[in-house]
Amino acid sequence: MIEAAKARALTRSSDTRPYKCSLCRDTGWVSHRTEDGISWSSECDCQKRLKSERLIARSGLARAIREQTFDAFKVETDLQRKLRKTAGQYARAVIDGGKPWLYIGGNPGSGKTHICTAVCGKLLEHNIGVRYMQWIDEARRLKAYVSDPDFDNLVADYMDCDVLYIDDLFKSRYGDFQPSDADIRIAFTILNARYIRDLPTIITSEWDLMDDLLMADEGLFSRVYEKTKGYEIYVPRDMKNNYRLRGGC
Repeated sequence: MIEAAKARALTRSSDTRPYKCSLCRDTGWVSHRTEDGISWSSECDCQKRLKSERLIARSGLARAIREQTFDAFKVETDLQRKLRKTAGQYARAVIDGGKPWLYIGGNPGSGKTHICTAVCGKLLEHNIGVRYMQWIDEARRLKAYVSDPDFDNLVADYMDCDVLYIDDLFKSRYGDFQPSDADIRIAFTILNARYIRDLPTIITSEWDLMDDLLMADEGLFSRVYEKTKGYEIYVPRDMKNNYRLRGGC
C-alpha cells in the first residue's frame, strides 16, 4: 500500500488539478530528485496534521478547536491576560522546536480547558501532532489493565505522540480528589516516559502543582515541575474565578 501511494505521488507530478495539499497533491508522499540513480520519496508533512485531526475528532475536540481559540478567549482580568500570554508563549516555543511542558491548574470554570485547546489548535495549524486525553474517561478505562504486563503497550500512543494534552488530571466524577494507586501508576507511566523522551506535554487539573500534586507523588510531579518552569499557572480557588458563572470565557 505504501509503495502504491509513493507511485501515485511520482506519476501525478504533471497533474494541475486543485488539491488540499499542493505539495503532495493529496497522495501523502513527496517525490525527491534522483540521487546516484535512485529516486526517493518521503511522507508529506500534511499527513501528520491529518492524523492528528482524526485523533482530535475521535476525542471530541474537533468542535472545541474551532470555537475555543485564542481570539475567542475573553480577557477582562489580569489573570485571564496572564493565561493567554503564557499559553501563547508556550505554543510559540513548541512551534519553534522547544520541548517545554504547560501546566494550568486551579479553580473550575477559569478557562483552563479553553486556553489549552487554543494551544492545540495553534500547534495543529503548524502540522504538529496532538493527542488528547480526557483523564476521567480514559483513566477509568485504563484502570482495568493497570496490572497487566502489557500495560505500557496500551498507553504507548500517549507516551510517544508529538504533543500530549491531558485534560482534568485526577478529576473524579464523584468528587473524590484523592488519586488511587492506579491513578498514580497511569500518570507515572505516561508522564515519566514523556519526561525521559523530552516530549512536549500540556496538563490541566484542579490541583495545585506545588501544594497538591507534589504531595500525591513527589517523584512524579517534581518532574512535571521541572518541565513546566515558565509555563505553570495556578488559578486560586475562588468563586469569582469561575467565569462560567459570569457568562463564560
